[in-house]
Amino acid sequence: MDIRSISSQNLIPIIDPTTLKQSPDEFLAENGGFLSEVAIVGKSTSGFVHYRSSTAPAHRETSEFFSTFASIADSIGIKVYAYVQGFADEFFAKNKGYSAIKDGGNPNDYFVDPFKAPYTNYLKSIFTEIISYPIQGIILDNIRFPREEYSFCESCRRAFSDQHGIDRIFSLGDIQRDERLLNDWLLMRKNKLDEILNELALTITSKQGLELNIVMDIDPAVEGEKGAYRHYGQDINVIGKYGIPTIHLSAWTPYPNSKSDPEYQLLQKNLKFIKDYKAKTQKVVNLMLWGIESDTSLNLIDDIKSELDFNKIYIQNNFPVDFRKRRETHLGLG
Repeated sequence: MDIRSISSQNLIPIIDPTTLKQSPDEFLAENGGFLSEVAIVGKSTSGFVHYRSSTAPAHRETSEFFSTFASIADSIGIKVYAYVQGFADEFFAKNKGYSAIKDGGNPNDYFVDPFKAPYTNYLKSIFTEIISYPIQGIILDNIRFPREEYSFCESCRRAFSDQHGIDRIFSLGDIQRDERLLNDWLLMRKNKLDEILNELALTITSKQGLELNIVMDIDPAVEGEKGAYRHYGQDINVIGKYGIPTIHLSAWTPYPNSKSDPEYQLLQKNLKFIKDYKAKTQKVVNLMLWGIESDTSLNLIDDIKSELDFNKIYIQNNFPVDFRKRRETHLGLG
């Protein structure tokens, strides 16, 4: 599915500089006449950014892609959204002082622990740099925990054990055997993401009219909304306080081929909470999808949009280069 086909459907393409193999000039010369809005990756899951930064490491080959693209696009009337990765940061996660710790003590070399306050300050600095460019908004991804087995770092366990009067050496299984403890553990994680989103949102309030799209991972394979809360600490009501909930739909399992598939019925069931949220708050919700490579997938998007009335839909027509690694973490396979 090429960029022109995506744009012609009033969908917003997501462009990753590391996979595009074109300069901003080349891309816009070829596609600029068909675009009104586009999302450009400003910070990747690798941890590298695509602009000259005084804070973050810049990608060697695309160190000025985002900044150059944003400037040129603005001059020809194309709205640009900056796609920014949060705690999925391989550069920082390799530092064991930042990596999320799995139940049992193993560090994740891909995700940073949300309880590490210095990293949140680091993200705030990146936000400050990003909003200096002519952009319409930010798409903030991976403000979450890697999965329910995280984060079991020493300081996290100490804080929770002191609060509840339990032994500091405990496992997820120990917590799950006590409903009260489990509820408090999940609440602690949700509250931490609430605090982080509040700090990040305050960082960009100086630029009026800037949209903050905050990604929420919804996948029937992990029980949709319930799984987003249990595994990742994500709650649409928390996200909605600080920005526009942007549903990353079924990112790790195959999309249904048609409305008659049983998988489509399951998808509908997992998306019902969006209708409830919109009815209660009267707020908009956006949608984001990966790997949209055929007209069949576009037809599925039309069906979903007609039922749930998403405001904006962001489309990446391929899968990320680290898709397999991210999927394994997401589904608890590695």
